[in-house]
Amino acid sequence: MKELKNWFLKNIDIKLLSLFLAIILWLYIAGGENPMVENFIDISLTQTNLSEDLAIKEFPTNVSVGIKGPKNIINNISSHQINGIVNFSEISKEGIYKLKVEVEPPKKTQITRIIPSEIKVEVEKVLTKEVEVEYSLIGVPEKGYSLTNEPQLDPSKVRIIGAQSVLENLKQIICAIDISGIKENLSRKIKIKAVDINENEVKEVKIEPDIVEVSISLTRGYPEKQLTVKPKIIGKPAPGYYISEILSSPDEIKIFGNYSKINSIEFLETIPIDVSGITKTLSVKVPPTLDEGLNVAEGEVELIEVSIQVKEAIIDKTIKNIPVLLQNISPFLSCEIRPETVDISLEGKNVLVNKLKTEDIKAFVKFMDNFKVEQKVKVQVDLPEGISLIKIEPEEVTVLINK
Repeated sequence: MKELKNWFLKNIDIKLLSLFLAIILWLYIAGGENPMVENFIDISLTQTNLSEDLAIKEFPTNVSVGIKGPKNIINNISSHQINGIVNFSEISKEGIYKLKVEVEPPKKTQITRIIPSEIKVEVEKVLTKEVEVEYSLIGVPEKGYSLTNEPQLDPSKVRIIGAQSVLENLKQIICAIDISGIKENLSRKIKIKAVDINENEVKEVKIEPDIVEVSISLTRGYPEKQLTVKPKIIGKPAPGYYISEILSSPDEIKIFGNYSKINSIEFLETIPIDVSGITKTLSVKVPPTLDEGLNVAEGEVELIEVSIQVKEAIIDKTIKNIPVLLQNISPFLSCEIRPETVDISLEGKNVLVNKLKTEDIKAFVKFMDNFKVEQKVKVQVDLPEGISLIKIEPEEVTVLINK
């Protein structure tokens, strides 16, 4: 034991120096193989501590971070190992806020940069709304069968919960019911969904409950329905004409067919009738348009007689600065009229009014008293046939006799 101690203490300074140099050499070699490096990586961004009565209108999905550490660790880090956190604990009402992005680095690494280090978010209220559940039918029952009445939905109303902006764009809550080929009564639980005006599903809302019980009753044969005939008109009459009346005979027709189709029809439209350029009554016989699965009931006419009546449009027009002439005046008197012109508003058929010129209208006053130096006289007019007077502005003029 004494010999071992003597050996250890012998040349102790040289032995310690050698150990120190060995450690330095090892650190140098290890550092050369695994140096400190920095890399940028895109990471997911999540939110925390958001109040249940608030919702985020827009929220970025990721940010970019600079991360520094030993090469062997940095090279093996994947984006899902790091999360960016945005804390909403201090947000209590709707508004626009700038919030800091927080990132927790993995062990033996450090975060050098976060791009962006803050995000701008708009927070809005979460609302609850009660709405009717509507249905859509897919397909038709087995041939010879039809629905007895409308599908029964239980519950018929549900609650939807979501951000205010999302609820504003919501069109309806829809229950899609597939009745293709069924030939007996149907009872089924169906998941419902919210859709927007473009019929796209809105997934950002919560529906309570999101499943309804659907009951459908079938019957043999097809239901009938009495519908008003509505002629479909395309084109326009000739310029200056308008459609004054549309008559159809018969004005109602009974049809029958699949309940899923007949239930949604409110009127019976004819094939298109072109009225382009007409100037007089047009009478035609046309068939109704029916979707597949719908038919005209027995005993009803197959062709509908449609009469489209047109009239010339009555328009009004004001012609300005019509000279006022004197009538019944002595050739020995000199007179003047104030004002010398008037504006005349008139009406008539389009083709007549549009052709009118200033010289086609005669405005005049009849001189009543040759001895009164100044007198107010009512203006009168002569108009072409078919033209009616609306008003004269001014209605009276002043006649001055110069003696």
